[in-house]
Amino acid sequence: MRSLIVTTIAATFAALCGLYATPVSAEQRALLVGVGKYRVPGHDLPAIDLDLDRMQHVLNLMGFEDSQIRRLLDEQATSRNVTREMKRWLVDGVEEDDRVVFYYSGHGSFNADASGDEADMVDEVLVTHDVSFSNRNGQRTLNGVVDDDTLSALIAAIPSKNVWVIIDACHSGTATRNFTMDNQRLGTGQLVEKSFVYAGMPSPKSKAYTRSIGANAGNNFVSLAAAGDQEQAIGTLDGGIFTMGLWKAIDEAARTGSSLTVHDLREFTAEFIRASVDPGRVHTPQVEGNPALASGSLDIIPLRDGNGPNRKKLVQIVADTDRGFEFKSNAGVYQLGTPLKLDMTIPIDGYLNVVTVDSKDDAIVLFPNSYHADNKVTKGRFAIPTDKMTFELPASEPLGPTLLVGFVTRERINFYEQNLDQRDADGTINVDFSKVSATATRAFKVAPKDDGKYASHIEVSVVR
Repeated sequence: MRSLIVTTIAATFAALCGLYATPVSAEQRALLVGVGKYRVPGHDLPAIDLDLDRMQHVLNLMGFEDSQIRRLLDEQATSRNVTREMKRWLVDGVEEDDRVVFYYSGHGSFNADASGDEADMVDEVLVTHDVSFSNRNGQRTLNGVVDDDTLSALIAAIPSKNVWVIIDACHSGTATRNFTMDNQRLGTGQLVEKSFVYAGMPSPKSKAYTRSIGANAGNNFVSLAAAGDQEQAIGTLDGGIFTMGLWKAIDEAARTGSSLTVHDLREFTAEFIRASVDPGRVHTPQVEGNPALASGSLDIIPLRDGNGPNRKKLVQIVADTDRGFEFKSNAGVYQLGTPLKLDMTIPIDGYLNVVTVDSKDDAIVLFPNSYHADNKVTKGRFAIPTDKMTFELPASEPLGPTLLVGFVTRERINFYEQNLDQRDADGTINVDFSKVSATATRAFKVAPKDDGKYASHIEVSVVR
């Protein structure tokens, strides 16, 4: 029998604390806006909910509690609701030292400059769910958007001096809607450009600036936008590539205990994009706003042992599932090197996924894996590993509380195959145990309840 130590990616989970270290008593507020469904047919975007999930994870790593984060998704994200929530949630009750984050994922577009204040003769706009067409001064234009002048005024009204604006959208136009990317780290699949293109849309002049925020927004913010002038931010069936890169950068900093600035995030996400897409599709993130905020360190706060966002998310998924199943381990406390064995009673013919979350919040798919990639199971008793499996699962570092979660579905879901971040150039996964992706957990959550969906969990500890 082949012996294999469970891969637990060396990590130090920590929470990232704002753009600057702030007093313990300071409040923090975040508004996440995602639009994948539009009233105008033919412009929907895939996986915007994954973008919001990843940003919520990022904010958790920055020390934000879920109660401090509000989300507007699809039908909720109208232009009226976005402006209203920015005024209510990001302005009312906020003070100078509070940390504030505004995030948008969806289409960007252009309207003709309505106020005459734009050197490029266009207003950059964020396209909300209720988008519609009208004519203004004989020119076609978009309603149901948040333009840069409005966004500028809303940001300037925020009392905080510590505001971070993140935009995953295009700001220049193209007629290209869908295309396929091959042989890159994200695998092969359909992609879309996050630009809302319409007949009669104005084009910016040669000195256009892709900022999405007006020049008069004030000095209280720093922005990180997905794309530069004449570039197209890219969305995939697994979420926006810019948001993926941002999420990976902050997750990596949290796990390694390193610090980051917004400029560092720009460099990391730019490199991630270059490595993930074909050369002709590269887009370069842009930093604007207060230079001190852009260069300020993202401070890492101490690890809350066994209390990270991955653990919380998986426990919540189990709690939200109506049906459990028998799921037992061979011990409650494991010394290093002691083999882990799992015994369960599979309730239906279906597909099994088993995940572990260690004390540093690293979530790993234990089953299926590279040694046993087929996760189809039949109703009845099942053990991991069996005598026929060519791997073992000795307890390994980090020490401390460890969560084990089992999922069974009648629908085919394979967490190992749905990994996003560890692919070879040909798109195949080449790791023994993959990390849990947001796509994988979403696949379980959206599986129909009446078609068979079960989840259970176990808490164990690893000691010397």
